[in-house]
Amino acid sequence: MIPLDDGWSTMTSIDKTLHKNLRQTLRSGLGNDYLKRFEPAILRQLKKYYAELTKDKKPDGWSNAVNMRKWNLYLGFDTMSDFGFGISTNLLFDSARDFIFPTLHVHEKKMGLYEQLPTLNKLGIGKVIAKVLLKVFPQAKRFAEWYESFLNKAVAANTTESRGIFGPVIQSGLGQAKTPGHNKAQMIAEGSFSVFSSADAYSITLSGLFHYLSHYPEAYERLAAELRGMYKPGEDIVWDSRLESNVYLRAVINEVMRLLPPACGVHWRECEKSGVFVGPNRVAVTPGSDVGVSVFALCRDGRIFRDPLRFWPERWVPGTLVEEEFATARKMFVPFLIGPRNCAGSHVAVMIASITYAYTLVNYDFRFGPEQQKIGGGGGGPGYRSPVEEGEDKELKFESHYSIAGWDNGPFIELKATQ
Repeated sequence: MIPLDDGWSTMTSIDKTLHKNLRQTLRSGLGNDYLKRFEPAILRQLKKYYAELTKDKKPDGWSNAVNMRKWNLYLGFDTMSDFGFGISTNLLFDSARDFIFPTLHVHEKKMGLYEQLPTLNKLGIGKVIAKVLLKVFPQAKRFAEWYESFLNKAVAANTTESRGIFGPVIQSGLGQAKTPGHNKAQMIAEGSFSVFSSADAYSITLSGLFHYLSHYPEAYERLAAELRGMYKPGEDIVWDSRLESNVYLRAVINEVMRLLPPACGVHWRECEKSGVFVGPNRVAVTPGSDVGVSVFALCRDGRIFRDPLRFWPERWVPGTLVEEEFATARKMFVPFLIGPRNCAGSHVAVMIASITYAYTLVNYDFRFGPEQQKIGGGGGGPGYRSPVEEGEDKELKFESHYSIAGWDNGPFIELKATQ
């Protein structure tokens, strides 16, 4: 996961002092002043996204069905490039997306493999495959050229002042930070990982909104009614105490992130001392061993979450569950991990999801298109079988469960502007 020599990031750095310095620099751009300053990028890209998705309408006012897996990736990357660096990638319109995302998909597959079998990479297979791909996979070469241009634009835009929340990382890498932080290689690694991973997480969270609310009309109607009582169509929605305090909105966000945790795989931690035991049988862990648990599996554990496959936001509303069950669910809900190595931008993810969900439901109605029946996940498509647990028939069909969630297609959604 180290893209170039010494290219450590807050995710990959093992040395604790280095990790602390890198994280401190990254978090300096995630304070309230930075978020408020660059927040308009979220709505700016959302308006472009919905204008593009609804430009072709049927006679009844509904748009043609669109594949949200793809469009949400374009939106995620455009948003995080704008919000993160103040630069435009314009992938909602640019055909460059046709070689960028297939290449990134292959790269994610490689990372997932090396994460579970690091010996493959230590043998040098990773570098060999990277060189071979550039020669036999034309999209990879085009991506490499595009990526270099992307980095140059990000650095140029943030050299003298921050144009986005990742500006301090750029300045740190250029030697302008007052406190220890990134070198140039670490700046490239941090900046790239932050944009790519947050764009994918944003995409997953928005796809989850469309997928689950289309399957669960009671949740859809309740959230839409609350938000449409707070805002009018066309009104700019900002992150403030009014939005932050909406209990049911946060409950929906939590439930989407429970079923679709942005980083859903196993996140390994190294045991540093003896006397550590894990599991109900208290298995001893020797120092130097790595221990991990799948966040995806944890969030679907029926011992922790009642009806674990069911999309049920009410589980996060105080008073729905008995206090002991509610407290256990809250304690074990860790989509951003816990401790000093948790996601440094978890509050930013909630902020973006809140603005996006509110803007979507205030300004648009949505529903599944006929194409949804072809991919399963709530329609009896190919491979359909009778569900064993409540909610199983409404699940997204994942193609992978490693660090970053992934599925090929869907949901397929039609949109209609509200009056």
